[in-house]
Amino acid sequence: MGKLSSLLIFIGLILFAIAFSLNLYGSYAANHANGAPVFSAHWWARWFPLYASGAALLFVGLVLRLTGKAR
Repeated sequence: MGKLSSLLIFIGLILFAIAFSLNLYGSYAANHANGAPVFSAHWWARWFPLYASGAALLFVGLVLRLTGKAR
């Protein structure tokens, strides 16, 4: 159970890092003088799935880790 919870926490953190870096890249590309908007203007449509899945994996990993230590 410990390896699974660590893996889920790691994957959740990686998803947060990917979403954050894409968010930075999207804002840079949109503010560039000759740049066209790379992503949709609706932030919730493009970033919510990554942030939500990362948060869900973090939550499940933390619950598994806490319940594993309670036993």
